[in-house]
Amino acid sequence: MRFSPFPSSRPSPLGRRLRLGGAALIAAAVFVIDTFTPLSSAVAVLYVLVLLLVGEELPGRRLWVVTLACAAMATISFAFAHGEDVELAPTLRLLVSLAALGVAAFLTGRNLAAREILQAQARLLDVTSDAIFIRDAQGRITFWNRGAERLYGWDRREALGQDAHRLLETALPAPPGEIAAHVARDGAWQGEVTQRRKDGAVLTVLSEWILERDAETGAHALLESNTDISDLRRADEALRRSEARYRTIFNTLAVSIWEHDFRPVKAALDDLRAQGVTDLAEHLARNPEVARQIKARVGITDVNATALKMMGVADKAGFFQRLDELLPETDDSFAQFLIAFDAGAPRFETETTVRSRTGELIPVMVALNFPPDAQGLDRVQASIVDLTEQRRMQERLDRARSELEHALRAATLGVLSASIAHEVNQPLAAISNAAGAAQRWLDRETPDLDEAKEAVADVVHAAAHAAEVVRGIRGLIAQTPADRAALPVDGLLAASAGFVRREIAEHGVELILDPQAPDTLVQGDRVVLQQALVNLMLNGVQAMAAVPAEARRLHVRSRREGDEAVIEIADTGPGFPPEEVDRAFEAFFTTKPGGMGLGLAICRSAVAAHDGRIAVLPPAPGRIGARIEIRLPAS
Repeated sequence: MRFSPFPSSRPSPLGRRLRLGGAALIAAAVFVIDTFTPLSSAVAVLYVLVLLLVGEELPGRRLWVVTLACAAMATISFAFAHGEDVELAPTLRLLVSLAALGVAAFLTGRNLAAREILQAQARLLDVTSDAIFIRDAQGRITFWNRGAERLYGWDRREALGQDAHRLLETALPAPPGEIAAHVARDGAWQGEVTQRRKDGAVLTVLSEWILERDAETGAHALLESNTDISDLRRADEALRRSEARYRTIFNTLAVSIWEHDFRPVKAALDDLRAQGVTDLAEHLARNPEVARQIKARVGITDVNATALKMMGVADKAGFFQRLDELLPETDDSFAQFLIAFDAGAPRFETETTVRSRTGELIPVMVALNFPPDAQGLDRVQASIVDLTEQRRMQERLDRARSELEHALRAATLGVLSASIAHEVNQPLAAISNAAGAAQRWLDRETPDLDEAKEAVADVVHAAAHAAEVVRGIRGLIAQTPADRAALPVDGLLAASAGFVRREIAEHGVELILDPQAPDTLVQGDRVVLQQALVNLMLNGVQAMAAVPAEARRLHVRSRREGDEAVIEIADTGPGFPPEEVDRAFEAFFTTKPGGMGLGLAICRSAVAAHDGRIAVLPPAPGRIGARIEIRLPAS
């Protein structure tokens, strides 16, 4: 393919008309001079000027029509000037003129054909997407295609005549003289260069230079074709950085990473399918040697430093080459892997053991993702987590849990013992008091048998109450369903007050019993609810020990609010400190010297067992002391 350093372009319509008009005037002038002056055929050769003017505008057959017309005009002029008196010299001049016309027409036609080829080549260069320009021996741009306009931003009028390397600020990969010598020797050069656009952006292009020499004139030109590879280079650089980051993470990750080549696995499974195996799990169960054979074909292509340390290997060169070298013979996880791989699962996880270089069996967790569409099977990474420390920690945790459960059982027994002692202590104290009173009545000089009988009756009643408390505790431990019945609220208050009347009398406390719920019933266990109320009353009595006797009053009230039965117990003792109200019902929390801290906790459990609520309320306006409210569902 031949390139001209100066591709021509068609003239404008005005220039075309001027040339055609000038050619017509020359033809007319030559005809007049040749016909009516003594010069005769001496000027006929000037018809060649006409062909030179119209040759570019009238190519092909039209050129030959003009040539024949000029030849006819020369012949007419010769005939008009000489008539029948034909002389040799004018005839020879005519023949020379006609020959000159023919030669000029032939050369013009050939030149036009070559020019058309060059113009077609230029049009092809203009429509290509690559940036193509031609520069002469001085480096000046003589051709600038549309691809160059799009790539560099300069249009053709701005670029033509400019020094190409200065315009584009071309940075070559080698000294210019070395590249010039290479072009002169081989006629071409190719390499990557950086250039700058009109807007200042720097491009990386793949540049190809082709040297074109003119055999006749010796002039030469360089055709330069440039393809923008900036995005490709940026993507390549990003890929290199990504690979470097991946390798850094791969080698420094605290988790062991192994790369496997699973292409033999896919090939083996495809062979099994071709042999008619449809149920891989059943086939592997009946033929365990198949899994072992496939496992022996899986290669380990790379590992990180953590894997080397875990397996006791000094470097990658000394690591295991095949998967079967580190999996024990008894391992069945590989068969599970094959089933998951064959089923198209996206990932696979399992726990297994691997054999280190020293022969130690290491428990591990294995996790890997399968590449989509079986692409990249030559580099499948598996994450391997050493479970040795986790297993040891689990063993220590199991031992600690066992010890904690033992301690918890012991603590539970302690709490249960304290609860039993707390619950049974009140009826035992009542028995002791009543028995002592009976003995005193009988020890008088004149025994008071009526009082003694009443005291003995109190002993019997307290003993029965103690038996009921013990029975309730046994039922709670054995998880025996409680005996629930409809209980009158006011009756519960009266019965509970009867259990503590001696303590009330001994402490000089005034009991104000205010039952206002005569028709209200609650569903519950009588013993449990009575014991809760007894505990609350005794707490109030004991809290007023430091209060002057005339100020000791215990208010016990009942009422109904909507669907709830409300019981309120208030005393005139010191009450609860504000910062300790929220902890009042916690087990073993107490404000009394020598107290066990179980009374309120047991009361809360008893009320909660009856779907009720218990709370500490602030004292009534103008009063002091503790105020506790119980709300139970009314039936």
